[in-house]
Amino acid sequence: MSGNEFDERDELLEQLLETPPGPERDRQLAELDDQERSAFERLEKLDNLVWESAHGAPPLQADPVAAMLGLVPDQSFRLDAAAFTQWCSRNKLKPTKLAERLRRRGWEVETSDIFRWRTSVASDVSPALIRAIAEEIGTSPDNLVAAPAVKQSALDTVADLVAVTKRFSDLVQRFALAQRISPAMAQTVLRTRMLSSAQRGREPEAEQMLDSLEALVRALETS
Repeated sequence: MSGNEFDERDELLEQLLETPPGPERDRQLAELDDQERSAFERLEKLDNLVWESAHGAPPLQADPVAAMLGLVPDQSFRLDAAAFTQWCSRNKLKPTKLAERLRRRGWEVETSDIFRWRTSVASDVSPALIRAIAEEIGTSPDNLVAAPAVKQSALDTVADLVAVTKRFSDLVQRFALAQRISPAMAQTVLRTRMLSSAQRGREPEAEQMLDSLEALVRALETS
């Protein structure tokens, strides 16, 4: 099968995955040959397995260092399906090719994941993975992020007070430099770190939050 034929098949399978189950999908499936139908069934099975696993509790959720490094999915820094699709199309990057590139970076990503991220809320994509996707697509991570939902709590209020301090701003810049990410992503990751550490006990004071972040940033700088 030539490269063009592979591209055409990818587009066909992508359209099928985007089509809701029902008569229309059944009609399109009936028009596939055996090889195409087999490929679609494998993708659909993978898609279902990934969806189910994404709705379990990720093992990294309890690790504050992993949260700081951007390895834990963050609801305030989510991959935007529309922007993701637009940038993939703009750069003519097929789902199969992007999945392959991400796997080379060490990410466990299947083609079915890419299809799903283009059509639904990608709640299982961590900030670090968004950064890797952005680098492969050729854009800034900030261009791929959905607007966060507004939700205020007592803990959020303390975090907001910390976020406007000069010390926090300096930590953001140092963390962004150490991790080679944008200041916007660095700020989101550090805020997530503050919230995750506070959830293990009583809400800390602003200075306690800053001291905790300082220790972790310093550890990264010297590692």
